[in-house]
Amino acid sequence: MANKNPFEIRLETLKMAKEMMDQQLNLQEQFMYQMIDQAKESGKDIKETLDKYTPEMYNPTKVIEKATELYEYISKKA
Repeated sequence: MANKNPFEIRLETLKMAKEMMDQQLNLQEQFMYQMIDQAKESGKDIKETLDKYTPEMYNPTKVIEKATELYEYISKKA
């Protein structure tokens, strides 16, 4: 296994951050669907439920922030 250059390390960190953000969004969407199902069963307003529980899609800036947070953590010396 060859040593990775700084660009490869940053790319891997960005990929890891994006995967984490994707997983978080997926969990939030699953929760939203559960809340919609509950609203249907109880006769509550579905639009209100959607407005309350629809997750906000992340943007590139958020991915970069998460990647920076991860990079800072892994580059700290114990």
